[in-house]
Amino acid sequence: MTATPEVAPYQELATHYDELLGEQSFRKMRETFEWIVHRYGLRFRSAVDVGCGTGNFVEYLLRSGVDPVWGVDRSPEMLAQAVAKNHQNSGRLLLQDMRELRLPETVDLLTCQFEALNYLLTDEDLRTAFAAFAAALAPGGLALFDVAARRPAQPEPGRRIEFSRFANQTVTIRARYDTERSLQVARVRVASPGATHSERHVQRLHTIDDVTAALHDSGLEIRAMHDCANVQGPAQLAESVIFLVGIRSGAERR
Repeated sequence: MTATPEVAPYQELATHYDELLGEQSFRKMRETFEWIVHRYGLRFRSAVDVGCGTGNFVEYLLRSGVDPVWGVDRSPEMLAQAVAKNHQNSGRLLLQDMRELRLPETVDLLTCQFEALNYLLTDEDLRTAFAAFAAALAPGGLALFDVAARRPAQPEPGRRIEFSRFANQTVTIRARYDTERSLQVARVRVASPGATHSERHVQRLHTIDDVTAALHDSGLEIRAMHDCANVQGPAQLAESVIFLVGIRSGAERR
């Protein structure tokens, strides 16, 4: 039996990402984002969306009157979708790893959503990313990001399977959890008449304590945190937590 060729994450999935996940997740992220902006009276004229994927949030920020807006992603295929979606606006798209984030100028607001940070698999990676976030912020700037902090409740342990059929392709996602290492491993199989490819997506859960420690090393501090699914609920019990952070008073800029 011939093994299915493995490609980089999102290389094949990018084409169907919005239909499978992006559009529904964007709606919820936008609601949570707007609640936090109103709740804390956030004001910003420039922004970067790190892990921007197909560029939904870049487009939204520009339509909201924010300019300039950068979108950053390390997947060329996802970034190509973002370029196509934002080709008629002033969105600025950069192919970068969030741990090596380098913007032409600092921004008032940095966002990193839909658990993009969970693709960082070590505490050192998390610290490096947060240091890069801090360096990207203008004086008084803020960062807003979410992480998966607890394993989602599953009716049965082990694998979770999702299946979707498109005009000329079939996408199957099989996810399993490694509780000892706090990892979710998802195998994405994209089958078309001419070829079938497999992608392996690995994400690590980051607890609130993990995030707090990594932020301290970067000079950032938590201003607020909420349950992504229920902003009125306790963040300590949330499966996914959204953090609002800023430069810690007296911290040196790197």
